[in-house]
Amino acid sequence: MRTIDEVKQPLLWIVPFAGLTLITILSLVNIALHFLPEKAGYVIMIIASGFICASVSGFITELIKGRGKYVYVSMGIAIFIGAISFLVIYGFFKANVVTGPSIASVSRISEIVSNITLTILPGLFVGAIVGGGVGFLPEESEYHEPEQKKEKPVIAPDKIVGYEKACRRCGALMPYDSLFCSKCGGTLKKKRAETMKYCRYCGNRLYFLGEFCPDCGKEINIVSKPKVFVSD
Repeated sequence: MRTIDEVKQPLLWIVPFAGLTLITILSLVNIALHFLPEKAGYVIMIIASGFICASVSGFITELIKGRGKYVYVSMGIAIFIGAISFLVIYGFFKANVVTGPSIASVSRISEIVSNITLTILPGLFVGAIVGGGVGFLPEESEYHEPEQKKEKPVIAPDKIVGYEKACRRCGALMPYDSLFCSKCGGTLKKKRAETMKYCRYCGNRLYFLGEFCPDCGKEINIVSKPKVFVSD
């Protein structure tokens, strides 16, 4: 079974429509049994007009913008505007169309039909206007923090890990900051180390090959002590 988030069609309009359904059932039962006060029908029409307006507005807004906060805003505004529009149109209709002796000539059925018409039409019309208006509001642009550019550390070529200096004459390996071979006095050349080596005692990385670890000071001569850690 799919969840609500997986359904792409508009769904939130069903909430006010369910309220409209309950109000309609209550009104029909009241017409048959007359268990509510006389003014209750007028109040029911106001509420029904608000629910119709909210349903139409919510459907249109969700259809345009998708399911989000704009739909709730649209339905909240529409339910009040729908009720107010019914009050205005109903008052205008009663004051200008049905007046004086003509009130007595209006049958009960005609009054019900006219009340339903005055309830549905304003709700549909105003709901469409509110839903369309909210649906075309500009989207709020999301704020993105500017990416902070991290400055890359500048490392001298002769200090890059993985390189070592070797004597051009005797081939002995020398520290990075050496200029000449300490054994024969020959010039040095920089070359990439084939493997990264680590101290067998403290595990720290060895930047050049020598007799002792520069961090822990223990002897690490790889010729006589071959247990130096080597990384692939």
